[in-house]
Amino acid sequence: MGTLISNTVYVLTALLDLIAFVLVLECLSFNLSGSQWNGVRKGLFNLTYPLLLWSENFFSVRLGRFNSRGLLTALLLFLVSYFGSPWLAFLSYSLRG
Repeated sequence: MGTLISNTVYVLTALLDLIAFVLVLECLSFNLSGSQWNGVRKGLFNLTYPLLLWSENFFSVRLGRFNSRGLLTALLLFLVSYFGSPWLAFLSYSLRG
């Protein structure tokens, strides 16, 4: 049981890091000028829209045209994967018996 939990935590950590990376890419793509990036912007926005919709209530900080909700959500996900997930894996080793 402990091995299953620790492996699940490792997959969760990788998933959270991947989602944070995609959110950072989405934020950076909207700062690029030019119409050749419209397909990339649309694809990244459609991919991250559920997280951005959720974070609109909690992390809506705007400075002019810049909306930091994607970056703050990515920071939160990275911090959870960096500080929270290793503790779950560490505690799951005690379940191995």
